[in-house]
Amino acid sequence: MDTILVIGSMVFFLLSGQAFAQSIDAPGEPVTIRGAEIPGWGQVAEVPARFGVPVGSTAKVPAVLILHGGNGVDGRGAFYAKALQEAGIATLEITMFPRRGGGGKSPTSGATMPHAAAALRWLATQPKVNGERLGVMGFSYGGTMSVLMSSELVQERLGKDVPKPAAFAPFYPGCSTMAGLLGNPKFPLYNAHTRMSATPMLIHVGTRDDLERGERPCDAFVAMWPAAAREQVTVRNVEGATHAFDTQKIDREFSVNVVPSPKDAAEARVAVVSFFVKHLKP
Repeated sequence: MDTILVIGSMVFFLLSGQAFAQSIDAPGEPVTIRGAEIPGWGQVAEVPARFGVPVGSTAKVPAVLILHGGNGVDGRGAFYAKALQEAGIATLEITMFPRRGGGGKSPTSGATMPHAAAALRWLATQPKVNGERLGVMGFSYGGTMSVLMSSELVQERLGKDVPKPAAFAPFYPGCSTMAGLLGNPKFPLYNAHTRMSATPMLIHVGTRDDLERGERPCDAFVAMWPAAAREQVTVRNVEGATHAFDTQKIDREFSVNVVPSPKDAAEARVAVVSFFVKHLKP
């Protein structure tokens, strides 16, 4: 019976083509972005990416930077990018490191901050983009970066020439881990959470995420932030969802339990698009 249930679940997942993207590449054209150097975080020579703008757009449009998870670009960004572009928002999904399959470790978040800084600078210079209406979203590893980039401490380290995003949408960013690390005096970004900016943020996290500890860990983490920042945050605790619940296809082994949920992914996509439409105003 268990085998039948597993096969049935796989068939349902594979047939849910309308909800899950078929390609891992975000819609748009491939671009190569000039890199950046951030003191203490190193440098990157260039950043490969895919840049897409809404079809038929003539005026400048807002844009969302998409940061992939620890396995590299895997289709989750494409799933949201298509809907964002249809809503009048340009997207830029960057490649911070190649896909790793089931082995190896992701670099530290600081090591890829130069990639994000370069991408934001590049977006602000594009003639089709309104550089004052930029958003950032990311998954897991990229979700952690998205949260950290809302801190004024991180923004100062990125430099004055890097645009400050107007909205953030991290997915399952590892709130329990961040709460522990940022409270450690030996951690390079010690107390970054005490300087979170009052910028709109929408966090998605599953209630069955193995990377988290305790009940509603992101709510607990946000409670540690300044009042002005807390007031700008919405946490969507997705009931019964695992880490990476919006994964497009299982083509590798995960270090944690991952169960794709087309229903939760579709609802998350609607919520994220509505969030960015509200705050970036395409």
